[in-house]
Amino acid sequence: MNRRTFIFAGLAMALVIAAVAPFVASSNPDGLEGAFYGIFGAKEIQGSELDENRAAAAEEEVTGITGNTFSLDSPFPDYSIGGLAKFGEAAAVIIGTILVLAIAYGLTRIVRRPE
Repeated sequence: MNRRTFIFAGLAMALVIAAVAPFVASSNPDGLEGAFYGIFGAKEIQGSELDENRAAAAEEEVTGITGNTFSLDSPFPDYSIGGLAKFGEAAAVIIGTILVLAIAYGLTRIVRRPE
């Protein structure tokens, strides 16, 4: 396989994964968000649904302590484009994937050694 084919195959796989991921990913919070809600009793550690009332109370409590307002200035908050449901999530992840790949390509062009 030549270099160009290898790169385009990798790009195609990345975009397919980005398009499919929102449809197969769990909607339950995980990682740091899940740990935060677990500490404040809004979610059990394993496999339970999020208690929205306790989650809101936890966010209010932390906002009072820290002064943080939990506002999101992201162009795609929660990896989604509003009003498009799962297709908005897929579009946001695809756009993000393309941006990251473009940045990586640009950086490799900048730091590449002359041949």
